Amino acid sequence: MRQRIELWKRVFDTDDNAISKALSKLTWDLAAFSCVVEMVRQAPDADGGKRLNGMVLEMLVSGFWSTTMQGVRRLAERETIHGRYGVCSIGGLLKDAREVRHRITRQVFVEDIAGLEYNHAAIEARYGRFLRAQAPGQTHWVPREYPFEPSVQRHAVFDWLSGTTPATSTPDDLIREEVFDTLDRRLARLDGVVEHVNVEIAHAATEFSRTGRVLQQWNLDDAKGAIKELAQIAQLVGEWFCFSGIGTVLPHPQFDQFAHLDQPLFTGDRRQLQATWDGLEREISQWHNVDPRTL
Repeated sequence: MRQRIELWKRVFDTDDNAISKALSKLTWDLAAFSCVVEMVRQAPDADGGKRLNGMVLEMLVSGFWSTTMQGVRRLAERETIHGRYGVCSIGGLLKDAREVRHRITRQVFVEDIAGLEYNHAAIEARYGRFLRAQAPGQTHWVPREYPFEPSVQRHAVFDWLSGTTPATSTPDDLIREEVFDTLDRRLARLDGVVEHVNVEIAHAATEFSRTGRVLQQWNLDDAKGAIKELAQIAQLVGEWFCFSGIGTVLPHPQFDQFAHLDQPLFTGDRRQLQATWDGLEREISQWHNVDPRTL
């Protein structure tokens, strides 16, 4: 069980594709694109449109929607977190925890997942003896092994998860099945996005297979709502099964993220851009000339 818990913690926090890292990337892109939308809103009008380069803007727009939808799908998918095809996803971690629900006892929840001492009353008693041994009226440093509140709080969380009380709790208490049902229902709210990505982005689905599986509308508010849903589920899954959380998931910029936005995007020779485009156009125009004898 401890090896499984270590895997949960890697999937949630430390893997290169960890859940917490993926959420931070999604929220950063959401904030950045929201600013792009505001930039477009403020851009001056000319000839019935905005004075912005359509080619560059379209690339930004399509890139945001594609990566955001794929990011939501990756975190929501319910694939295994084990083995050669293991994935770092909220759905996968939740599915794995549900499969071993019968092994996530109160004792495992407190000791193995959180790394805390089970008997918080014993910690509190030792802390009391420590305090009485100190010289009165003087400040003192409290060793890390004496604070008992984290264990108290962890037990309180499991009281709710298991539907017990401090008076009726036992080390073998288990998490109620309804807790997993509730999280699964919340994750299922994103199934429409997952299906849309499967048929429109990840796979080139035919017209027949796309029917009824494509989102008719998904705007910036929908994207924000989906990421918020993932963040809230991740917070609970991380807190309960990894003794971790997402915290303030949007990274705080360590640089001026709006630097140079008051400058033109390009001030060089546009003829060089045209030459680059024309060169690619000439090259690509020959790609269809395939001699089968060279295969």
